[in-house]
Amino acid sequence: MKKYELMLIINPQLEESERVNLVTEIKSELEQAKVKILSEDVWWAKDLAYKIKNSKVWYYILYTLESTWDKFFDITKSFNIKKEIWRHIFIKLED
Repeated sequence: MKKYELMLIINPQLEESERVNLVTEIKSELEQAKVKILSEDVWWAKDLAYKIKNSKVWYYILYTLESTWDKFFDITKSFNIKKEIWRHIFIKLED
């Protein structure tokens, strides 16, 4: 299995309960795709170097994952639909 990082920027205007629900939903989708979450790093309320959707504040989540590459296509489609996820990217880590 290969290792990947998933970086997400989510809407900073979400209520605390909405953020928790979104993170739970993200983890659930990863687990349903049989992607193993090795670590999770959550940085709340950081300042951006530039604005995204007229906001200089953002919420950032970094996951380290383990899986095969073909699992991420459906997850990416799902993340594109969620308006609360402003940016996301999967990055393959070096072996």
